[in-house]
Amino acid sequence: MERKAFIFSNILLLLFALSSCKSNEKEIRTESGKYQKVELKYAKGFEIFNSDKDQVLRIYNGKANDSTYQEFKLVREKLAGDKSPNTIQVPCKKIICLSSTQLTYFFALQDIDRIVATNSSRHLFHEGINKRIEDGCVKRVGKEGHFNTELIAGLNPDLIIVSPYKSGGYDALKNLGIPLVPMAAYDEKSPLGRAEWIKMIAPFVGKEKQADSLFQKIAFRYDSLKTLTEKVKIRPTVFSGKMKSGTWYVPGGKSFYANYFRDAGAKYIIEDDKQGAYPLGFESVYTKAANADFWRILVPEPLGFGRKALIEQDVRYADFKAYKKGNVIMCNIREKPYYEQNAMKPDVILADYIHFFHPNLLPNYKPEFYEVLK
Repeated sequence: MERKAFIFSNILLLLFALSSCKSNEKEIRTESGKYQKVELKYAKGFEIFNSDKDQVLRIYNGKANDSTYQEFKLVREKLAGDKSPNTIQVPCKKIICLSSTQLTYFFALQDIDRIVATNSSRHLFHEGINKRIEDGCVKRVGKEGHFNTELIAGLNPDLIIVSPYKSGGYDALKNLGIPLVPMAAYDEKSPLGRAEWIKMIAPFVGKEKQADSLFQKIAFRYDSLKTLTEKVKIRPTVFSGKMKSGTWYVPGGKSFYANYFRDAGAKYIIEDDKQGAYPLGFESVYTKAANADFWRILVPEPLGFGRKALIEQDVRYADFKAYKKGNVIMCNIREKPYYEQNAMKPDVILADYIHFFHPNLLPNYKPEFYEVLK
């Protein structure tokens, strides 16, 4: 009886693994032939399979225990006649990005001339893309729920890169018959996982070799910095975020930010197994974070935002030890190009954190994104 139960439980575990895991196959076969899988070390949300003539790109849903995906065929030869909405000729000539976080990969590859439209240029810092917007080479096509579909159709792009995290408006775009490729890098739970999405963008601009080389350099620098902190004896405690509309959204203990703090040689105050952020009241956060050594915030505030302005938002912030000790580290996205660069600069952000948590490890380093709240 016990043996039967043991066998049955193992069968259930096997079925669960098969249903919930990403593809482990080294190659796939389609009507076009055999494809070899591109090795990805950190990214979990997509897969690429290569053949001599074309590629297959799979982008996974990203939800827990969900192995469904969208599949695109990337064809290097010129397409003739009608084509499927999921068949894209590469390299592309005209691309629309509907988020500044998508542009970071094109900036890193130094390939912005293919970008013909974006959702907004309100907080963009990149001189090149701003010049193209000013010259009319890059159009503004609106935001979710308010896209200018006539303008988009008139641009006749090869594809539109969309964000699966934002709702509203994409149904109207589906009717245009233009391939919609989801950029799901922000589902990745590791900084290098997000950076490796440059390998997903690279085929669309014909720069796979450049992407591989660039990513290898970033990963080497990141891992070298991580090695510096592995043997530190004292790990300062850190918490993240602040109140917004009466709620404090806390990154979980297995979240993207928690992994950053851990790699930087700090101890994150939340030690649960949650991978995303979740809401807590002030009292719950204070109970955990009152005596933490550091407080990290990412804010969109007016230029010159400082300690006084933070306390004016909520006087209770003054009770945190990190505030009293002057250990509030902030990135103000009105002053720094965080959202349009952070995905491809994990090594820089890690160095910023290490500079504050363990200044003796990087004595001559000058932070690029974060600074002590003045």
